[in-house]
Amino acid sequence: MPDLPLPELSLALLVAFAFAVGGGVKGIIGLGLPTIAMAILANVVSLRTAIGILIIPLLISNLWQIIQVGAVGTLAKRFGLLNAAAAVGLWIGTEILFSVDPKWMQIALGCLLIANAGMQVLGGMPVIPQRRELALSVPVGLVSGVIGGMTGSQGIVIAVYLASLNLTRDEYVQGVGLSFFLTGLVWVVAIWANGGITVETLPLSAVALVAALAAMAIGTRIRAHLPQARFRQAVFIAMALMGANLIRKAVWG
Repeated sequence: MPDLPLPELSLALLVAFAFAVGGGVKGIIGLGLPTIAMAILANVVSLRTAIGILIIPLLISNLWQIIQVGAVGTLAKRFGLLNAAAAVGLWIGTEILFSVDPKWMQIALGCLLIANAGMQVLGGMPVIPQRRELALSVPVGLVSGVIGGMTGSQGIVIAVYLASLNLTRDEYVQGVGLSFFLTGLVWVVAIWANGGITVETLPLSAVALVAALAAMAIGTRIRAHLPQARFRQAVFIAMALMGANLIRKAVWG
């Protein structure tokens, strides 16, 4: 049974706050909801319980993100192999999450995010040419899925990879949302199969969904006014902060 240590109303308010903050950031840059929400919830519930609360609002918010941008067919075909590999990795990572301590993977991922963000912002990391996408799709997808399943930070590696492809602002947001949604379909089954979704987590998931969608709508309006260069910078700054948070959680809990 999940560990829900706060009184019901207090925990519901905390969940609403966590997903409002995460949803606002996701609306602006296309990602960040699971990492931010997990960072806040991890202060009072276990990683496994937080993922049980997270998965359903995450799935629906990603679908909403795809619908808002539209014209999904081209990117679905382009990144189909990447997302299929990530789905396999997510199942493997979720099995590991419910059996071992993932803190060392969190530290490694945090370091990767910070290093990548620094190189991108400073212009020291080259853009990946489209001709190399096919060769990179399976390894990037598998690694992203395993790490996401183990840490609850779904698709961060894919988010870094897509940002390195020099997509337009809307292509990036839609590509991330599509990847997170498709792999999330597999993730929700894996979490349910491991007992992560229960009658205790479902009402909190409903609260989380309402808060996330409302905040995403506001964030999407803000994104429309961001210049392309400023948007790209915001993505990598957010990634660096997520990386630092992953290291903090692994080291200090």
